[in-house]
Amino acid sequence: MHDLWESQKQWVLSYATACGVPPDQPPPIPVPASVKECFKRAGEARVTYIRSYGQRAGGIPATSSLQEPSSQIGPSFDCSKAVRPLTLLICADPGLSRLDLRFNQAYWALYQQVGTDGQSELKRDDNEFIARVPEQCGLPQSGGLTAEVWQARDCVEIAYDRKRQAWLARLTGAAYQEAVRPLELAIALQRDLQRLGFAPASLVGGVYSPAMRAGIETWQSARGLPMTGLLGDTDARALEQEASSASVPNLGSAREQEEEEPNEAVAMQRAGETYAVPVRINGAITLRFIVDSGAADVLIPADVVLTLARAGTIAPGDFIGDQTYTLGDGSTVKSARFVLRELQVGDQVIRNVIAGLGSVNSVPLLGQSFLSRFTSWTLDNERHALVLGQQRQVSNEN
Repeated sequence: MHDLWESQKQWVLSYATACGVPPDQPPPIPVPASVKECFKRAGEARVTYIRSYGQRAGGIPATSSLQEPSSQIGPSFDCSKAVRPLTLLICADPGLSRLDLRFNQAYWALYQQVGTDGQSELKRDDNEFIARVPEQCGLPQSGGLTAEVWQARDCVEIAYDRKRQAWLARLTGAAYQEAVRPLELAIALQRDLQRLGFAPASLVGGVYSPAMRAGIETWQSARGLPMTGLLGDTDARALEQEASSASVPNLGSAREQEEEEPNEAVAMQRAGETYAVPVRINGAITLRFIVDSGAADVLIPADVVLTLARAGTIAPGDFIGDQTYTLGDGSTVKSARFVLRELQVGDQVIRNVIAGLGSVNSVPLLGQSFLSRFTSWTLDNERHALVLGQQRQVSNEN
């Protein structure tokens, strides 16, 4: 399994370049048909390789070795308990794991929207769908991850996505906003609710089950909000801000606080050996950024740029050419530059921020193109907070 995992990582880093989209360059928008076709062929070839690997290795055992690295998102269930070919396949494939969680994201939003009158029927619909997929896709009812099971992978993906789309079509308002929210943000909001003490720590990451709904309703009631049990965009922003503020202790005398009032302290969270701060990009997604005063510009990984492009918040006209950057080890790299319409850290919103395009496996960095827009900024190591001064007046934000 280790050799296969290392091989998979190398393939992820190489196939896009082979199709004419280097990892350190923005993809052409719209994506040409030739690139799409190349990606399709690369995926089909990779699936064939993995299937043959499974045959050579005698299939992938249904044990704890199925668990993917912690960076994998999904599925909505415990893979250590997976025994049926369908669940084993979902656990073994990162794409299907993520899709399963997005599938359940739509299901639980609809489950809350229909209320007690419609929940029994919806649950029956879900159970019938799960039971129908193996027959529809030619999956056996028992056994391990054989070549036959892997051949059903694309069929399972299509079936799950179609069902998810059917559920999304029934959603409105806050339920729809919650169901289409990026999984990373949905998981972060769940953790915020847990950190504030409104939801149990035992929740499955990203699954908004009845226990999660109860926590949302309790939080909404405590804050004087309508008890919908749903996290629409307005409530999500309020929860995110509250959790961020609650992480920073209120230290110092009343006089000191009054003197420091122009500054805003934004809680940072541990990210490995360093700390990161939540940053909302173009009002679309929120990611954890490492504060790096040595970086000339904000750095955005290529896959995040693709997500922003698909969301319509980055357009071809936002790209402004290339820049050669000097890295910490003294080496240089050429990268595309573009303009982010806004970056929000805490309550501070900075517009027209220059950013550089990083590789897919790069880490988001909050560099000088953002930090220099303030009269001062400091890292408060005692409170683990980024303290921002007042915004500077600039004559030309581009």
